[in-house]
Amino acid sequence: MRDHPKDSLDPFNTRRPKVYKLGFLQKLAFYPAAFFLLLYFRTWRISLDRESREILARIPSPRLIVSWHNRSLVMPEVLRRFFHPDQVSCLISPSRMAAWEVAFFRLFNLRIVRGSTTRRSIQAARDMLRESKAGYDVGITPDGPSGPLYSFKPGSVAIARRAGIPLLIVIPNARFARRLKTWDRHLVPWPFARIEVAIRVIPVNDPLWESDLAKVAAHVRQVCLEITRDPFQIDPHE
Repeated sequence: MRDHPKDSLDPFNTRRPKVYKLGFLQKLAFYPAAFFLLLYFRTWRISLDRESREILARIPSPRLIVSWHNRSLVMPEVLRRFFHPDQVSCLISPSRMAAWEVAFFRLFNLRIVRGSTTRRSIQAARDMLRESKAGYDVGITPDGPSGPLYSFKPGSVAIARRAGIPLLIVIPNARFARRLKTWDRHLVPWPFARIEVAIRVIPVNDPLWESDLAKVAAHVRQVCLEITRDPFQIDPHE
C-alpha cells in the first residue's frame, strides 16, 4: 500500500503520522485464520547451505538483517527456525494495511518497529538504533514498503554503519511457489515446498563501509540479486 500523497509535503518526516493497529473485529477475523497459517508454515522444508550455517555460527547479534519485501511471508518462519525471533526487531510501515502484517509477525514473537522511508522514518531509525544498542537484531526490507521491486534504499546500510553492526543478507528461495500479481511479485510457497535459504554477510571490518552510502547500497543489492532465485529476470543495474 503506497503512502499518502500528503507525505510528499513533509520531506523531512517531521510529522508523526498515525500508527494503525487492528481493531477488535479485525482481530476476531485474523486470529482464527492464524492457526491454519501456522500449520501451513510447519509443512515447509527449510534448509541452509553450509556457508549460511557458518555465517550464522560466527556472526553474533546484534546484526542488521535485510531481505526482499516479497519474502515477507516466508521470513518469519525462517527467523523462527534459525534465529531467536524474540531477539529480532522488524521495521514495518505504520499504514493501515501493514497492521495486518504486524499481527502476522507477532505470531512469531517478533519485535516490531513502525516506520517507512516516507512515514515516521526519523523516529523509526532512532528506534532501530536503540534496539541494536540493546543487543537485538534489526530487520529491514530495502525495497519496502512500496518498491520498486528489488530497489535498495540506502537507509538500511546507513543504520548498519551508524550502529557499527554487520549486515546479514537473508534470501529464501522456493522453486514450487505461486507468485502473486502484486508490485513485488510476492512469493507464496506451496504446502510442503522445499525452501532454500542463502545468507551472506558484510562484516563491520569490510573496507566497503568506507565508501559513500550509495555505493554500499549498490554493492549489497548486487549480492542480494546474486542469491535470489526467481522465474523472471531482473536487470542487476536497474
